[in-house]
Amino acid sequence: MPKSKKTFLLRKVLIGAIIAIFAYISIVFIYQYIAYQKVKERLDAVYALGLQQSSAFYRLFSVYGEADNLFRQYTVDFDQNTYEEYRIKLDTIKYYIDSLSTLPNTNSLLQQSNTDMQKRDLLAGEFASLKKTIEDLVFMAQDSLPILASSQTQRTATPRYITADSAISNILNDTALNEVDTVVRKKQNLFNRIFNAKNDTVLANTTQHFNVQQIDVLQRNVENLIVQNETIYNRSLGNLRRNFTSLRQKERALIQANYFLLNNLKIGVDNIRELERAAVREAEARDLSIYKENTKRLGNQLIFSLSVMLLMILFILYYQSRATTYEKRLQEEKDYAAKVAEEKTSVLANISHEVRSPINSLMGVIDILRKNGSKNTIQPEYLDSAAHEISVINSTVNDILNLSKLEVGALEVKNEYFSPYRLLLDIINLHTYQARKKALSFTQQIDLDPNVEIYSSSFRVRQIVSNLISNAIKYTPKGTVSIKAYARKVNSQDTLFVEVKDTGLGIAPEHQSQIFRQYYMTDNKSKTKGFGLGLYISKLLSEQIQGDITLDSIVGKGSTFTLSVPIKQKRLDPNASKARTLADLPKDIQLVLIDDNRINILYLKHYFNDFPNVYTFENAGDALTFIQHNPVDAVITDISMPEVDGWDVLREVRENHEKQSTKIFAFTADTMHLEDEIKKNQTHTFDCILSKPLDEHQLVACILSHD
Repeated sequence: MPKSKKTFLLRKVLIGAIIAIFAYISIVFIYQYIAYQKVKERLDAVYALGLQQSSAFYRLFSVYGEADNLFRQYTVDFDQNTYEEYRIKLDTIKYYIDSLSTLPNTNSLLQQSNTDMQKRDLLAGEFASLKKTIEDLVFMAQDSLPILASSQTQRTATPRYITADSAISNILNDTALNEVDTVVRKKQNLFNRIFNAKNDTVLANTTQHFNVQQIDVLQRNVENLIVQNETIYNRSLGNLRRNFTSLRQKERALIQANYFLLNNLKIGVDNIRELERAAVREAEARDLSIYKENTKRLGNQLIFSLSVMLLMILFILYYQSRATTYEKRLQEEKDYAAKVAEEKTSVLANISHEVRSPINSLMGVIDILRKNGSKNTIQPEYLDSAAHEISVINSTVNDILNLSKLEVGALEVKNEYFSPYRLLLDIINLHTYQARKKALSFTQQIDLDPNVEIYSSSFRVRQIVSNLISNAIKYTPKGTVSIKAYARKVNSQDTLFVEVKDTGLGIAPEHQSQIFRQYYMTDNKSKTKGFGLGLYISKLLSEQIQGDITLDSIVGKGSTFTLSVPIKQKRLDPNASKARTLADLPKDIQLVLIDDNRINILYLKHYFNDFPNVYTFENAGDALTFIQHNPVDAVITDISMPEVDGWDVLREVRENHEKQSTKIFAFTADTMHLEDEIKKNQTHTFDCILSKPLDEHQLVACILSHD
């Protein structure tokens, strides 16, 4: 996915996340505000209910106190007005109790809990008891108090006393009366008149003749009269005392009954008030618990929201940092692209120089050899120079041709067992002339077991190390170029390390991170020319074999490039370190060489000049006819040929059951392209791939390994 599209999607995701978080936080705050308002309303309702109940109970107890005072006053004066006021107060108390006994409605706080029915039943019982108590008070006021008042107004029947006159009259009824002249005297008291009747104030004109025998009777009657009057008096006093005691007992019982009823009324009201208070407290506790729970939930949601916001801020900062880094890299890429565009002409000129200079040198060597044609000897220096220049041309052309395939990863890696010790010796021998030409000291330290073969891509290892050595020699005007190889375990994994060290120009720190980029050159003013592909291609090749290349460089002191290649498999071969030569092949070996290039045919004929059973063909069809009718041990064929190519030869031989023992080797100058073709053609495979020009050790090793 392009980076611009990724950035666009990332910004959309970021904006969407910010909007979603803002909406979430808004919903949280709105929800918590609504919950807070509900809890506030409930707390206000509880507080108002408490005030309302307190006011009702205050009025009830006020009337209760007035009724109690009126009752006590009535028991003292028994005034009818006091009694009527007392009854009115009782009716008022009954009214207040009826108003309190109204059960809570559906909006009451008492119906907000799970025990509402139990509380309703309990309150109903308390109010029923209160109603009965107040009705008893009313009935007592209607029945008992009037009785008490009537008992106070009852009068005791007046006892019948025997008077002295009646007693004397009874006595005198037995006396003889004689009328004489009336003598008026002053009237005396009762007893003088009784005992001294002659001195009474009124004297009748009758002569009285007393009966002496009646005097004793009179004396006894008087005494009886006195005793009788005292007895009547005492009886009346006792009745009065009993009536008074009964009245006091009735009054005490009435007061006690009234006190008991009023006390029951007070207890009932207190119970109701306590129930109401308990209900209010429970409602307050429940609402407080809800409030605390909502507060805690709000706190948790706020913490979560703040955490999310913090994460978003960190994400924005991270995104901003990445965006800044991306913009910086984009600017660097832009500058690099501009630099590459500006250096396109210079790169093309360098490529032209890298190709033309070796060709001109090669033409000069050929001209020298032509002029010395009369001589039977050729100086080895001329041959080494020609081989070197051809190698440079071949390396340059291969880099250019294989670059696009390496970048897209289209080339498949073909692994095989090879000896890194033998491979490094071949590479060193290849570059010895190049180092000697610049008067450089070329040293080596290969700390590897010569008999150990590793399973990897020998072609890629060869090209990487060859590029590193070529660059080291190229950018070292004087001094030393050394190569060091060793094996070591890294994270329990055997790894091959190849260090190429030089004492050349060195690379500045600001250029080291860019040194493996395409077409990158540290100094265009340097006398050493190049086009910036060698290290770039080497980096790609190392990644294909799961390896890596690192750099350690100091300006003016030189550079050290280290190639690391993981060793997944290895084996011991006693002949691995031995240099293979054509002398190791049997003289009667049957070989067929196919190539449409006449120069290559001449080269191959000269190469196998000592072997009598080697047959060369420029036409692949003629070669197939020969193979079908003659025994052949091995076939070495070019790939790209007209009409019948190397793949056709491979298919025809593989499908011929009589030729199953015949080995077929591919012979090509483009090994990477051949690997790509092998990836597409999975039906048949070559026994070995030989690169042009032929490497004697590789050729003999391939033939002998398939015997």
